[in-house]
Amino acid sequence: MILTPYISIAHSFVQLLAPLAEVVIHDIATNSICFIDGHLSSRKVGDPSFLDIDNKCLEQQIDQVVYPKVNFDGKLIKSVSLPIKDNDCIIAVMCLNVDVSVFSQMQQLAQAFLLPSTKQPDTLFKNDWQEKVHQSLYQWLSEHHLKIESLTNAQKKRVVQEMYAQGAFHEKRAADYIASILGLSRASVFNYLRELRKKSV
Repeated sequence: MILTPYISIAHSFVQLLAPLAEVVIHDIATNSICFIDGHLSSRKVGDPSFLDIDNKCLEQQIDQVVYPKVNFDGKLIKSVSLPIKDNDCIIAVMCLNVDVSVFSQMQQLAQAFLLPSTKQPDTLFKNDWQEKVHQSLYQWLSEHHLKIESLTNAQKKRVVQEMYAQGAFHEKRAADYIASILGLSRASVFNYLRELRKKSV
């Protein structure tokens, strides 16, 4: 049967993404569901498909177009429909559905969790120069879309230059501390500082 390889793919897809996936195959001839695997919807084999099978542009509309839809229980579903052909004639449509509502909830939770509820108390961090170094470094990394663990030596030098411009090295132990954060030797940081001070003279 021509649907056999598609059913095998469908089972594998559902197992891979369980319990978030469902695959439905619609028979064009009967305009009904001929196969279903997964448990996202309340549909079953034999249910009507409600496909617009008379549309001459059916293939262009369904061929690998990813679209969102809302499930019967209100959950957001992301789907893609693929035509199944026999001798260049569409005989069925395979719909792969994934429940993405959990990811939407995770995104909302992450945004709420990462949003600071209050400003840092100024009196508590007034003399915390290390905290100020952290804030300056994080801001620079964010602005340049970089991560500290992937910085090149040239980028680390630019960080030192930025820290110097902001006055971070006025603290006696700042050079050692910033060197350890950046994974630089103490000598490298002092060489960078020596160059910067020569330029500023």
